[in-house]
Amino acid sequence: MVNRPYIKGLINKYEEENDFTGKTSIEQIELLENSLKISFSSDYKWFLEEYGSGGVLGIDILGIAKNNIPTILKTTDRLRKKFNLDDNLYIVEDCDEFFYCGKSEEEKIYYWDRESGLGQVEAENFLEFLNDRILGAVEDLE
Repeated sequence: MVNRPYIKGLINKYEEENDFTGKTSIEQIELLENSLKISFSSDYKWFLEEYGSGGVLGIDILGIAKNNIPTILKTTDRLRKKFNLDDNLYIVEDCDEFFYCGKSEEEKIYYWDRESGLGQVEAENFLEFLNDRILGAVEDLE
């Protein structure tokens, strides 16, 4: 089973300097949730607290970047305004042509694109999603 200590170990194995922006306070996370009018999943909140934003092996999870810049807020707001992203969704990864998102008060991570909207469930929770993304990137390197 994928859990937080396992993900920390996986990240530590592949992390390079400056891959992540750094820890985020629970107060900052709550302000971000209030701004977006949603509730993040517990595992995504954990990621924000531990890492802020960033990723390994080319994966770039949105969150709160250096200087408290909320990349998740900017991307989610832009997609809400330009492409009718549902108000209960928040973007966790921007892959240019498509996105991975969470849904308020849910643990699941979904696929979303500008033309089709909300698609299939990509993972049952954020940790599983992160595990799959990291292992997929490792596989691509081999």
